Amino acid sequence: MFAARTIGHRGCAAHAPENTLAALREAAKRGIAWVEIDVCLLRDNTPIIIHDDSVNRTTNGMGLLIDLDWRQVADLDAGSWFNAKFASERIPRLDDALTEVQSLGLGLNLELKIHGAEGERLVEAIMPYLRDSGISRDEILISSFDHAALAALHAEAPGFAIGLLYGEIAPDWRGTAEALDAIAVIGDYRKVNEAAIRDVTADGRDIYVYTPNDPKAVYAQWRWGLDGVISDDPQKFL
Repeated sequence: MFAARTIGHRGCAAHAPENTLAALREAAKRGIAWVEIDVCLLRDNTPIIIHDDSVNRTTNGMGLLIDLDWRQVADLDAGSWFNAKFASERIPRLDDALTEVQSLGLGLNLELKIHGAEGERLVEAIMPYLRDSGISRDEILISSFDHAALAALHAEAPGFAIGLLYGEIAPDWRGTAEALDAIAVIGDYRKVNEAAIRDVTADGRDIYVYTPNDPKAVYAQWRWGLDGVISDDPQKFL
């Protein structure tokens, strides 16, 4: 359904600090048409692009997102941990990331990264940015492991394409997919088997896997009907 055979995980995480504007630019430079990034919520309801529930791992700051406001994270160094040449990188707000994605002409898989009970608040916070971004609905896929959050988003804006995230694809995936009108199912490449891939494709939905970084790891899965991969090093799959 989407022309996204290869998606850059957290931008292009093997070659630039994850979930930064630099990672988006790196993906575009390497010929990657689609990127995946994570959106989380701060205490003041600012949606930012980061994976973890804290800033500890990927910045020079400390603290849980639930305890931090934008003014406390805006100037954190989000690049030096990866390489000193990225010292100028900051945590992007969602609006900054959407602007960069559109400027680069990228398709976007936006993952709702929910660490507690903030799913509905996150959906409420991101909706104005998604509606005003100017990104075509054909060029954005909203995914999450939190299917209740996806349900809230679907109720608020049923026109957005939805992808169901799993580790191992659950036996009841079809019912959830039908309820949310999901176009894609996304699973851990190490846990997705032939039967699951064939079931999803037979149901008329796309199936993706995360996060293989060696093309050999998913060689058989392409033959079973795999539609695409989400990789830290997506250029290897071109």
